[in-house]
Amino acid sequence: MDNIEIAVVGSINMDLVIKTKTIPKPGETVIGESFYRAPGGKGANQAVTISKLGGPSYFIGKVGSDPFGEELINNLVRERVQVKYLYRDETTPTGTALIIVDENGENSIVVAPGANMKLEKEDIEKSRDIFSKAKILLTQLEIPIETVKYSLELARSFNMLSILNPAPARNLTQEILSLVDILTPNESELRTLIGVDLTSEEEIIQSAKGLLNYGINAVIVTLGAKGAICVERDSVFQVPAIKVNAVDTTAAGDAFNGTLALKLAEGIPLKKAILYANIVAGITVTRKGAQPSIPTREEVEEYISKERISLWGR
Repeated sequence: MDNIEIAVVGSINMDLVIKTKTIPKPGETVIGESFYRAPGGKGANQAVTISKLGGPSYFIGKVGSDPFGEELINNLVRERVQVKYLYRDETTPTGTALIIVDENGENSIVVAPGANMKLEKEDIEKSRDIFSKAKILLTQLEIPIETVKYSLELARSFNMLSILNPAPARNLTQEILSLVDILTPNESELRTLIGVDLTSEEEIIQSAKGLLNYGINAVIVTLGAKGAICVERDSVFQVPAIKVNAVDTTAAGDAFNGTLALKLAEGIPLKKAILYANIVAGITVTRKGAQPSIPTREEVEEYISKERISLWGR
């Protein structure tokens, strides 16, 4: 394979995290157990995942000209993510996420997108040279939808494989879906895309099959502890998750998507790529924070060797 460069277009945030026993209900105040901040944002998390697993990762995003922005850029540099296409906005603050994590590792998140919403088509156009040489585009929905669409169009013009993680959940037009090669919703995001409740595995599969009619090659529905279901035109298969004690699920989906992109760029078959991505996501939820929780390639290989070699060998 001549190149495995991956362009990640998306969000970058500073995560402000409080650990509590329970997530408060509307009108309720609870006492937190601890507070910390960590680099986050779906796009940046995915780019860091790729880099930690040994891949060339190019992040296209936007931060503000403030201390959080500087801190986030420095962190990406430390993680060996290429930041040539990470732009600054002089008038809008860096994106911030307020995250509450309960004792079971489940979370509730509110995002103030800030400079993420200033990532525009013109910024993508300024990044055209990485599109011309990268193999895969990975993007999400924490940036303007017009920017997502333009990124997908540019990827299509360069014959890149496009992966869209449709998170956070929102409705998407047929025009956008027709530009996607691989779609990776979780169950909630799939429900939003389809517009109906999903009460069984069969309904999930049938809904995913319906999305293939837009020209999508594969729909991979992530199901947390139940693994993932992949629906292609000629096949449907489920890939198990690893069994872990979750501490913080914040970056699990991002770790999954970043890993999937890298493994496909490396030429790994889709089923094994999903299995590897499940393992990385499973390790991620056993640790606190977003980017700090993502394992390195060496940690993942050690886990596979010691704990799951028979599973990986299937």
